[in-house]
Amino acid sequence: MTILQREAASSPPTSAAAARRAAILAIARAQFLAGGYAATSMSDIAARLGGSKGTLYAYFRSKEALFQAVADQEAADLQAQLFDLDEPESAPAARLTALAQRFLTALMRPDTVAFHRLVIAESDRFPDLGRAFFEIGPRVIRARIATILELLMAHGELRAADSTEAAEVFVDLAIAGPVLRRLWSVQDPPQEAARHVAVSVALFLRAYAPDPTRDPPG
Repeated sequence: MTILQREAASSPPTSAAAARRAAILAIARAQFLAGGYAATSMSDIAARLGGSKGTLYAYFRSKEALFQAVADQEAADLQAQLFDLDEPESAPAARLTALAQRFLTALMRPDTVAFHRLVIAESDRFPDLGRAFFEIGPRVIRARIATILELLMAHGELRAADSTEAAEVFVDLAIAGPVLRRLWSVQDPPQEAARHVAVSVALFLRAYAPDPTRDPPG
């Protein structure tokens, strides 16, 4: 657990407190994106909130803890878009294509790109920020993708392999090129995302195709 995670404070469990906390997070996120982490103060956020710094500190003990909470929400929102769905059973190609499409769509949203740029920009001066976001965001997402791939391997739909390594390969194929270009402000044609996903999934399935020399599971 990082220093930021230990400092993160939770609000009292009431609907009014939850609404207030959500308002703080929304304003803090906007302030961090507009001015950067270093240039944003708790006083700035309190002024935008329309309350005192004392009220703000009642919810979050420090600016670091507040940023951690914003990052937590960012990561939770992304994971919900990727995994909190009732998906029908489908072949590996269809399931992985849908997952890659959701992943790429979510990461290419302007507000998501802006937040990732913020974390990258501030991580050199504040390494805890980058490490904390990696732990609650990319690491968790890769672990959940690894679980999906592990099930496909167990059912003989993919060859047996290190599921964590396979998840890294899948993520890199599915998102690396388009997301890097967007971070550099390069705008791909609208049809490029679908083409990229199709090529990436095809390459992944070719690399992890079941081994015909092995007996099927069960």
